[in-house]
Amino acid sequence: MFSGFGNLLAQADRVEIERRFEWAALPESWSALAMLALVALLLFFVVYMYRHEGRAGASQRVRAIMATLRCAVVLVIAAIWLEPVLATYLHRLIDSYTIVLVDTSSSMDLQDRYRRAEDLARVRAVAPDAGEKPVRRSQLVEDLFAQGDHALLRELSANNRVRVFTFSDRPAEVFTLRAQREAPVTTDKEAKSDSALVLNANAVANAPLRFPAQGAVTDIGTAVRRAVDSLGRAPIAGVVLLTDGEINRGESVEAIADFARERRIALHVVGVGDPAPPHNVRMAEVMAPDNVFADDPFAIVAQIASEGMAGETVNVELIERRADGDDEGTVVATKSVTLGTDGSIEPLSFDHRQNAVGRFTYRVHVPVGETESVADDNSKQVTVNIIENKLRVLLVAGSPSWDYRYLSRLLERDRTFQTSCWLQSADVDAVRDGNVVIDHLPATAEELFEYDAIILLDPDPFELTADWAELVSDLVTEHGGGLIYEAARQFSASFLRDPATEPVRRILPVTFDNDAELILNQIGHYQQQGYPLVVPPTAAGHPILKLPVGDDQPFNWAGIGAVYWHLPVLREKPVATVLMRHGDPRMQNAYGAHVLFATQYAGAGRTAFLGFDGTWRWRSQSETIFNKFWVQTIRYLVEGKLAGGNRRGTILTDLDTYQLGAAVQVTARLFDRSFKPLQLPEVTAQYKLDGEPRELVLTRNNDRPGWYAGSFVPPRTGSCELTLPIPGDDVGEDVARREIQIVRPNLEILKPQLDREGLQLLANASPDGRYYDIDEVAALPAAIPDRHESTTIRSRPVPLWDDSWVLVVLVALLAAEWSMRKVFRLL
Repeated sequence: MFSGFGNLLAQADRVEIERRFEWAALPESWSALAMLALVALLLFFVVYMYRHEGRAGASQRVRAIMATLRCAVVLVIAAIWLEPVLATYLHRLIDSYTIVLVDTSSSMDLQDRYRRAEDLARVRAVAPDAGEKPVRRSQLVEDLFAQGDHALLRELSANNRVRVFTFSDRPAEVFTLRAQREAPVTTDKEAKSDSALVLNANAVANAPLRFPAQGAVTDIGTAVRRAVDSLGRAPIAGVVLLTDGEINRGESVEAIADFARERRIALHVVGVGDPAPPHNVRMAEVMAPDNVFADDPFAIVAQIASEGMAGETVNVELIERRADGDDEGTVVATKSVTLGTDGSIEPLSFDHRQNAVGRFTYRVHVPVGETESVADDNSKQVTVNIIENKLRVLLVAGSPSWDYRYLSRLLERDRTFQTSCWLQSADVDAVRDGNVVIDHLPATAEELFEYDAIILLDPDPFELTADWAELVSDLVTEHGGGLIYEAARQFSASFLRDPATEPVRRILPVTFDNDAELILNQIGHYQQQGYPLVVPPTAAGHPILKLPVGDDQPFNWAGIGAVYWHLPVLREKPVATVLMRHGDPRMQNAYGAHVLFATQYAGAGRTAFLGFDGTWRWRSQSETIFNKFWVQTIRYLVEGKLAGGNRRGTILTDLDTYQLGAAVQVTARLFDRSFKPLQLPEVTAQYKLDGEPRELVLTRNNDRPGWYAGSFVPPRTGSCELTLPIPGDDVGEDVARREIQIVRPNLEILKPQLDREGLQLLANASPDGRYYDIDEVAALPAAIPDRHESTTIRSRPVPLWDDSWVLVVLVALLAAEWSMRKVFRLL
């Protein structure tokens, strides 16, 4: 019966069905009177004839019954003439909506102090403790809805449904609140027919509303358009917009107002935040090295920006605490800085030294002034990993060269190194050099992976197996170890030819020349004249080459000494950094001057290539130069392994700093106790932000053994520490760590004040729109009219007279009368 109304039922908000009995052919006006008179006349004639029947045989009672039967026949015929039908009416009730858009961009996470008395008085209508402490904008919106069991939403839903959205770059529906004139959902069938987001007012009153502000931008135009379009053709009573109004993406205020006028939609805008011009100090950035060796000096550099405070002097504090500590930290240094004009950056550097090992957090903080408009951007922190100044080094040399002699003695004497030496040319029973003596070349994963760095001084490939070379490669690429290869006359040619050493050659930062021996034969293995080193300008500030000689002037490497022999290589690899080249004009090829010293990242670790064996000659100028060069080189190479903090696992993120609201992609490379890729289906990490730990499940990547991945969205700004206890460790010491910074998007803090003028323009340009300060919200519901609509459609009626039962009744009545007349001899 309703096949023609399927689309109507599907589109209707609510449909009520009413069935009525009607006369399809009922005449109107004088025709109706004439018909009634005719029926009455017929009935009178039937009664009159039976009462004055002249023939005997029937009593008056029998004649009355027969008259009644004849009258019934007349009435049935009259009813058939009037065509009785059953009509169905569909009453479609189209609900109107009030759209509520709540700004959840990260600027709504700012805390305002409200310097001006008139602004403070307004906000105290919602937050009575304003002025005593900063008020977060998102909390102000939550408090606005929380007053009187969400009184604002309840009043808005008096006549219209209320659909609540949050928005930053696009709107996201939170729920829809039923209009109070609607009957509440009472049955499971009704509940299933409605949206899961449609709630009764009582349900919303009992649920606290939370609007976490994490969005990177504010795009009011997209939010208004998409929210309106989501309702299709449903009537819209108005749009309520709660925002601070700093549009930094999408359409302008004028374009949004044009859309509202075109759709005839009233915009009711509630301004949230402090409209006063900003008077603020902002910590723009804090920088420090990721890893520092214990007791080494390092610098923490802060960049301070300000608005409305030019010429004022503020104190800047450096606060230090252990990353895993619960205390507030200790102020270790204080400096004063005079603020510049708006938009300028004032750099400030703190020199510091820490002799304890571990992860330390350094927070640069400017105490919040009484007149500052924003209170939560005065500090930033960075975490520095203070590395134990005790490195495990394996030194392998093919012969007792001068470099081997001086370097082995240096590492033995230096208390920051635990050195094991393996001189391949020594007798089998010889006592080996080093402060950790070994009696064989470490050849298993358990033995090799104990070392932080391996130094190969022209090694003899005869003793180096392919398995050993592969383990060295794994130490570097998978576990972050360091490797340096120094070439020399005796074994370099055979090292390059031996297939067993290919895994080591593969991770070095240079591409070897197949014609190296031919070039050496041409130029001679022994040179009587040496040529200087050349440091490329791009490498002048590299950590390995920083050898200050006083007054913070860089060391002049060109005059350090001459190079008499070197191993020619074809070129550096694309990702390598060249630190030294040959100064002989003849020592060039199509790729430039021959590379003498280069480094590169190789997986998780670093490698270096030293193409000559004459660093011992530098001692003739200064023993300090030789010592610092080798110590700094080894420290640089092992920094990746020590920074990871664990031999069995590493946590990686694609960035060091994330904007609030962005997803953090986390990957982990994990090994079991035998240093084989971990095979568990998932592992559980933790991320801690503002001291509150949360779990993060990382699932296994089946295509990459030992790799796990997961993601999370940080709830607020700050320093976020990731920790991952590696399964299979009974002691609990194998924990991989990583720290990232969560910052507020720059677009959201460049203009932190409430844009009251822009929002007033937007509201007033829309039909019947209005701007409301936070203390005027009580007047908002009354300004939104009831716009719901109701339509009624009559379905095709069902005839009741054109049916077999009508004929049966008519025949039965006539047959009954005829039978009685026959019985009583009235025929």
